[in-house]
Amino acid sequence: MLSKRNKKSFAFIYERNGSICINIKCAPEWVEFWRNAYKAVIPGYHMNKRHWNTIILDGSIPRKEIERMIGESYDLVK
Repeated sequence: MLSKRNKKSFAFIYERNGSICINIKCAPEWVEFWRNAYKAVIPGYHMNKRHWNTIILDGSIPRKEIERMIGESYDLVK
């Protein structure tokens, strides 16, 4: 997904190992927080691990939190 303003990516949605995943940009100070909070948040698959996390959509993360992470990713690139 691209930010309309500057054409930078803030999320990549894909299927891997039978799961739907979203790579999202993350402020470096929050990367480890999200990884420690949820097992389904891992270092960004094929991305810079300091700035990106992967969310595995397995039902273990509340929708509200997923929306928050996506929103924060968008805010970082706009």
